[in-house]
Amino acid sequence: NPEVVEIGKYEVTRGQYRKFIEAGGYKDPRYWSTEGWKWKQGNTIDYAGMNGQVTRVTRPAGAPERNEPEHWVAEQEWIGHGHEHPRFTQTDEHPVVGVTYYEAEAYCKWAGGRLPTEAEWEKAARWDEKKQHANVFPWGDTWDPEKCNNADDHNAAGGGYRTNQSAPVGSYPKGASPYGCMDMAGNAYEWVADWAKSYPGNPKPFDHTGRFYFVRGGCWDDGPFSMRCGYRNWYLPPSSSGTGKGDSDYTGFRVAR
Repeated sequence: NPEVVEIGKYEVTRGQYRKFIEAGGYKDPRYWSTEGWKWKQGNTIDYAGMNGQVTRVTRPAGAPERNEPEHWVAEQEWIGHGHEHPRFTQTDEHPVVGVTYYEAEAYCKWAGGRLPTEAEWEKAARWDEKKQHANVFPWGDTWDPEKCNNADDHNAAGGGYRTNQSAPVGSYPKGASPYGCMDMAGNAYEWVADWAKSYPGNPKPFDHTGRFYFVRGGCWDDGPFSMRCGYRNWYLPPSSSGTGKGDSDYTGFRVAR
């Protein structure tokens, strides 16, 4: 029998991530990879844009040891692609964002799980078992901006039309995948466990093994092209997304086991 894999119905929320912080997750190396712990103890910050753009800075001398994500404060301003970007306060039901791959990986281990592989994530996002069909978007093959948190939806939970901000997880139930997973298009990009590498047969092959990990799912200021379940982006594992301190921080994750 094939192995049964479970994947989170929702993106990990700020409230869930806070429990990891309060349980001492940032002080216990058992939850961290060797590279992740080295990064956590260091003072380099990588603000990485899509597909390899990087701005690297050094944390101020005397800065306290890392014990939370780089952009943890509840009140944030999302700048992104130039749409309206008011300040707003995230609740415990909003997805945790601004997490590096290392932080996502450590949380998953603490929670008794792991990050999903890219194949697991994509199957949960688009495969319709009854129809034996891979949907273009989680809900089907036709773009509908009201079914996910994106630049053009009008749902007040995500700030409304042309407004950059995250929404509480599960705010777009009509956009559920065939497996019932929420927010697999829009809201926040999500880390997956795979190194960024082209599929076999790609006419322009690439292999970023050892350097970049994939993120999937699009985010709140993206359009339909990035919301496709097959869309792939990659980031450096120590990046919290955004190419600078003023940029939107839009990467989260969900747990598999």
